[in-house]
Amino acid sequence: MALFHPTSTQLLLTKFGYPQMPCRRLIASASIDSTPNVVGTAQRRMQCSLPVTLEQSVNQAKLACRYAIGDGLTRLQLEFLLPLIGATDLDDWPGGIQQQFKAAVPIVSSLLNGLVEDDVVDDDSSYRKYFLDEGDATGVWEKDKIALVLFPTAESLPTIENLTTVADRPLLLLNPQWQAGQVISDFGFGDQRKQREKFVQSFSNVYFLKQIRILGEDVRLLKSYPGLWQVFVTNKGGEVECIGVEEEKPSYKRVQDILKEKKGNIANKGWFGRLLDELKFNQESLK
Repeated sequence: MALFHPTSTQLLLTKFGYPQMPCRRLIASASIDSTPNVVGTAQRRMQCSLPVTLEQSVNQAKLACRYAIGDGLTRLQLEFLLPLIGATDLDDWPGGIQQQFKAAVPIVSSLLNGLVEDDVVDDDSSYRKYFLDEGDATGVWEKDKIALVLFPTAESLPTIENLTTVADRPLLLLNPQWQAGQVISDFGFGDQRKQREKFVQSFSNVYFLKQIRILGEDVRLLKSYPGLWQVFVTNKGGEVECIGVEEEKPSYKRVQDILKEKKGNIANKGWFGRLLDELKFNQESLK
C-alpha cells in the first residue's frame, strides 16, 4: 500500500462543530498536551464537560484512552467531531472522505503524542504510516507499542484483525465508516457478518462525540471512558446543557424521549413550530 506523508493542516472550527468557540481558528499541534493526570476511579465516573475547542476534545479523548489502557483494554473505538475545512453553502465536505482525512490527520497526531507511557515525541514521525485503502482514506499509524486505524471500513476488517495479533498492543479505531444493524449490513451476510460484527463488538467505545439534529434540536452525544453517555442540547439562552445521562449508548428513539421529557424546549412544540425553528436554523447556517 502507498505510504502517506501528511502535513499539518490549518483547521477551521465553525459554530456547527464546537459550541461557544472563543475563536474561529485553531492549528492542531502534536506538541501540545495539557491532558490531566489519571485520577481515582470514583472521580473518573463523574460527568464530563462538553468540549468547546478541538484541543479540549483531543485531550479529553487522550485521557479516556489512558484510563482504558490502564484498565487493561486493548481494543478501543473513538468517534470525533471533525472540524470543517473547505465547507461550502451546499456541502460541508465537497471533497468527500479525502477532505475529511486532511481534517483528521492533525487530530491523530495530537492524540498519539505521548499517549503511551514514555512515548513522548514532537510529532508522529516514529510511526509507520500507510493506507489500507487509499480510495476510502483508510490509514494506519503503527509501531510496536500502539496502532491506530483512521476511517476503518467493513472491507478492511480482515487486515485490521491482523493488527490485533501483537500481544497487549492497544489498537485504536478512529471514526469507523461502517453502519451496523441494517437490514443490508456493511458486514455482509451469514457467518461472515456474524464474525465481523463479533470482532467489531470486541472494541470498547472509549470516546464518542457526535452532533445530530433531532426534533429541531441541536443535540450532542458525548461518551468519555469510563464515564456514562451524556446528551447535551442548546437551550433558549444559547448555552449547552446536559439533559440526560445513560448507562448505554442511547438510541435515536431514546434521545427523542429525553428531549420530550425536558419542558420548554423545541421538541415539545408542535410540528409547525418545529418547522419554523428548522427553517430559521437553516437560514442562519447559510450566513
